Amino acid sequence: MSALGRLDEILLAAAHPVTSPPRAERLARLLTPEVDWPTLIEHLDRHGVAPVAYGHFGALPPAAIPPDARRLLAARARAVVANDLCLRHELGRLLAAFSRARVDVMPLKGPVLADQLYPAPWLRPSGDLDLLVRMHEAAAAERVLEALGYARRPDAEQGADYHTIFTADGVEVELHRDLGEAHVSRPDVDAVWAAATPGEWDGHPIWRMAVPDQLVYLAFHAVKDGLASVRSLVDITLLVEQHREALPWPTLVARVRAARLAPVIYLALGESRALLGAPVPDHVVAALRPRHAGWALAQRLFRWRGGVLHVADDLLVGPFMAVLMLLWEDTPRARLRHLRRNLLPAARLRRRWTSDATPWVLAYPVWAARAVSDLVRQASGIVGELRRREQPRPVLGAQPPARHRPG
Repeated sequence: MSALGRLDEILLAAAHPVTSPPRAERLARLLTPEVDWPTLIEHLDRHGVAPVAYGHFGALPPAAIPPDARRLLAARARAVVANDLCLRHELGRLLAAFSRARVDVMPLKGPVLADQLYPAPWLRPSGDLDLLVRMHEAAAAERVLEALGYARRPDAEQGADYHTIFTADGVEVELHRDLGEAHVSRPDVDAVWAAATPGEWDGHPIWRMAVPDQLVYLAFHAVKDGLASVRSLVDITLLVEQHREALPWPTLVARVRAARLAPVIYLALGESRALLGAPVPDHVVAALRPRHAGWALAQRLFRWRGGVLHVADDLLVGPFMAVLMLLWEDTPRARLRHLRRNLLPAARLRRRWTSDATPWVLAYPVWAARAVSDLVRQASGIVGELRRREQPRPVLGAQPPARHRPG
C-alpha cells in the first residue's frame, strides 16, 4: 500500500465508530497542524463516514475543530438522522406489509445492519433499502410494493438484472432476487437462504443471514460496487471484530474457494485489514490469496486508479470497471462470461446506448466506438489525477470557503 496522506490518516482514524483513548489521542495529534477542512469533510462525505467522524471530533477539545467545520459536520449528522428516521419508518411499513402477504424478506444492509453492528444507527448513513426475497416470491413482493404506492423505475434505469428498483416519496427500494448479476461469480442465494434464521426487527419478522454468509456478502458487495467506500470496509471490520472467535474460518475459506470468490473476498478483507486493522487471521488471507494469471495486473490497475481512497466516481462504471471485474474473477470460464456479456451485450444492455429499432450490424459499431472512447477518456483522467497529486498542495487553513457552510 502506498504512503497515506495526512487527510487519509485522519479519515481512517475517524472512520471506526467505537471510541477509545488511543483513537482520540491519534486524532488529536493528526489535527494539531492546520487542516484543509473543506477537503477533509468532502473526503469524509465521499466515504460515508462523516457522522462517525463528527462523533469523534465532538469528543476533542473545542479548539481542535474550527467552528465552521464543526457546524458543517453537525449539519451533516442531523441530515443523516432525519434520513435514517425516514428509512426506519418506511422499512417498518414494508416489513409489516410483507408479513401480511406471507412473503419472506431478508434486509441486506440499511437500518438492520446499522442496528446490528454500530453503537448508534445514525452512525451508518443509508441511501436506500435493499431487501432480498425468495425467487418464487418475487412477483408477490412486487405486488406488495405497488399496493403501497411504489412505482417500478423504467427499464432503462434499472441497471442490474438481479434486482428491481421501486420508488415512492423519495424512498428507493431495491428488491433483490439474487445477490449478484448472472455473469458474475457470486454467493449462492439458495445456500444463503438455507442457512438463514428467522428473527425480528422492530417487532416485524425478518430473515437474517448466517454470520459467515453475511461476511462473504458484505465483502462481495463492497467489491461489486468498485471497492471505493471506507464505510463498506467499516461494516466488514465491525462484523469481524464482533464474531472473530466464532467465525468458522477454515469452512468459510473452503466455501469461498468453491464458489470461485477468493479474489474478491481476499481484496475486501485485505483492504479492511490494511486500512482499518480488521482482525482477519493471517492464515485466512494467505489461503485466499489469488494466484491466477492476471492478478498482478488487476492489483496494478486497482492502485493506479486510486485504490479505495482516491478513485473517481467516473471509474466505477464503464470499460475500466468492466476490465477490473473481469480480472477479479477466479477462473477462465468466469472471465469468458464477462467477455461475452460486454462484447456481445444482450438487448437490455444495448438499449442503454441504442434504440430497439437499431439493427445489430449498426448497433455493435456504435457500442464498440463508445467503449473505446470511454476507456481512453477514463485512462486519461487517471493520468491527469496522478499528475495533480504529484504537485505540492497548499493547506487552505481552518476556515472553509462559503460554499461549504451550512445554510
